[in-house]
Amino acid sequence: MWNTTAGGDSTLSTVGSGVGNYYTGQIPLYACDNKLSDEYTSFGACSAGANTTACGLNTGFYRTPPRGASLIIGLQVCTAGSLNARDPITITFEGSNQPTSALNLGSSWTLIYSGPSGLATDPGRTACGIPVLFPSNTIWYSSYRFLVTSKRDGESSTWYSEIQLFGY
Repeated sequence: MWNTTAGGDSTLSTVGSGVGNYYTGQIPLYACDNKLSDEYTSFGACSAGANTTACGLNTGFYRTPPRGASLIIGLQVCTAGSLNARDPITITFEGSNQPTSALNLGSSWTLIYSGPSGLATDPGRTACGIPVLFPSNTIWYSSYRFLVTSKRDGESSTWYSEIQLFGY
């Protein structure tokens, strides 16, 4: 997704290298595939070649775990292979129990966390940051939405290799 904020409606991204796009070989599915070698890149309101801190913001993905509802009490963001300027520095994380057809609606989401991503100190490339915990979450959700709200520096996009979820 792109052009999306916590509590707001989702605007779905498409493949490409322009506004609202993500690279063909760096798709949203790769953000939760348990492989640090795969990456998800999103341009947000920018195109390839633009280099500002606004590029790639308010982008992310939603995930419906195949096993059903789960209680997520933390996450860990892992960096991509190069260009630390694209690392997510602040994020939001939301949960929903609405059907898949309603996940594009902001009213479907409940904010679980808003704050640092655990990457304030650069852990290096294809490495995971400090785990971010939210033990006060006691609600089991069937879907989750992850959004990047700031990144390390000016670049054309944001990217990361993995978002690891902790819970039950």
